[in-house]
Amino acid sequence: MTPQDLLPHDLASGEPFVLRGVHVPATFTAFEGGAEIVTADIGIEQGRIAFVAPSLAETPSAWRDIRLDRMMVWPCFVEAHTHLDSTQIWARSPNPDGTFGSAASAIIADRETHWTPDDMRRRMDFGLRCAYAHGVRAMRTHLASQNEQIEQRWEIFSEVRAAWAGRIDLQAVPLISTDVLADDVWFARVLDVVRRHGGVLGGFAHVSPLVDASLERLFDAADKYGLALDFHADETDDATSDIVRRVATLADRRGGGMQVMVGHCCSLAVQDETEVDRTLDLMARAGLSVVSLPGCNLYLQARAPGRTPRWRGVTLLHEMAARDIPICIGGDNCRDPYNPYGDFNPLESFQDAVRIAHLDHPVGDWPRSVTTTPGALVSQAQAIVAGAPADLVLYRAKSYNELFVRHGAGRLVMRDGIFIDAPLPDFSELD
Repeated sequence: MTPQDLLPHDLASGEPFVLRGVHVPATFTAFEGGAEIVTADIGIEQGRIAFVAPSLAETPSAWRDIRLDRMMVWPCFVEAHTHLDSTQIWARSPNPDGTFGSAASAIIADRETHWTPDDMRRRMDFGLRCAYAHGVRAMRTHLASQNEQIEQRWEIFSEVRAAWAGRIDLQAVPLISTDVLADDVWFARVLDVVRRHGGVLGGFAHVSPLVDASLERLFDAADKYGLALDFHADETDDATSDIVRRVATLADRRGGGMQVMVGHCCSLAVQDETEVDRTLDLMARAGLSVVSLPGCNLYLQARAPGRTPRWRGVTLLHEMAARDIPICIGGDNCRDPYNPYGDFNPLESFQDAVRIAHLDHPVGDWPRSVTTTPGALVSQAQAIVAGAPADLVLYRAKSYNELFVRHGAGRLVMRDGIFIDAPLPDFSELD
């Protein structure tokens, strides 16, 4: 029996119903008691959650019962960091040796040869259909913005965003070196497209003579125009790379009231413990949020021919959580030279993080890292509580163990209280 077989085929549109006896991670509910997974009845009416009650509690008698055999229920996902514009090019532009440098070269070559408007729209739409089928309701993507096609790329993004409105909320960040943003003309172009297209300001920062001045002018512009900031930072095993500290210093100097996200933060894991503690304390005080990309970093970091990697490329998630720094888990690149794997499935990213960073024993609040935490930063995302939108993902699993060992197989996705029919697209479409 499949999950679809458990659904009534005569459920009328708008008819209130109750998901009976489902299992819900306690972190998404208002339940108390200490259990990681709670058994609940969830009432759905007019596209919203009407109530969440302990299983078999008294519920309205006129409501339809839907018994889903203890399926696990999550809120829909929010993807905090990805690259929609480069997705699905692995078949035509693979990474020959798995290194960061080769990935960059392959992306540039593919971009110069293949990235027509039709090619970009087709690949972005394919990626979004994958995400929608997996239960994603919002996504922040980084867009290559370091060449003369910058305006065209952002226009294409806005077209795709409009086409997907109401299904996946999209937000974009320019992917451009902060050294390039030291140039007044380039900075003005980037700021203009970000403001016109409702984007987030940022770029990828690396230690250089120009980086501090570039970061300062980005903070100035974000402060002036009310923009959020998002940086690729310290995506390296070089312990001298300290972009996160520099960003945190600027944010702290401005009173900590700005929305600033830093991604990757890999070098923290190889730095001196005393320096790490100072940086993490500064990040917490400045109000920075972090997005960790464990799957992509696992593929790229510490790669050398004939040598087994000695570290995992993941940042210091437990130490950040101990300081209440908001943490997101993201998928990053998907089927491109930076990462040949992935399917825009945040559950897969979360499962990677659980194994790589030991986010278990207990799992605790970590499921928020792909749902409510990025939701607060990227787009609205609610816990499973009364009044929240009925945007849910249901899995044929009673426990985290069952969920992870079957990789989320047997999935139902609900949007606005309606179970959607959204199959994954076939890769043959990209041939």
